Amino acid sequence: MRSDLPPETPASAQARAEAVADCLDAATFESLLASDAREGRSLDQCLHSGVVFAVWVPESRLFVFPQWQLDSAGRPSTALSPVLALLRGQYGVSGGERTSGWEELEWLIAPHARLHGSSPSEMLVFAPDQVLEAARQDFSSWSAEARW
Repeated sequence: MRSDLPPETPASAQARAEAVADCLDAATFESLLASDAREGRSLDQCLHSGVVFAVWVPESRLFVFPQWQLDSAGRPSTALSPVLALLRGQYGVSGGERTSGWEELEWLIAPHARLHGSSPSEMLVFAPDQVLEAARQDFSSWSAEARW
């Protein structure tokens, strides 16, 4: 465990559990992911290429996948890959360092002023351009002084 992280508390454990309560295991998520979205890739390859994302849950020792990243046909939002690239980039939620997915999830589920109080996850499928613009505003080189 990183030494710069605050100690786990019952409240933080509860908040983390609530954040992933509706997430799916890999097998269930893979069954919903449209085959044309995979382009012949495995779920693991889609995960590593940024087509989809997952969150590592240490208590369960597995990755879980938020279903809201898929539309009703099982395709990831068109904005997801570029949004993830911004979140994971040099000016992103972890300064370009590898994450367990929690950092990305936190930004994606938090209410956002540029989205009129909706969270990026709520808007991802319905207004992908607005979510991408919010991510650009938060995580571009010129926004480094006001990092999220």
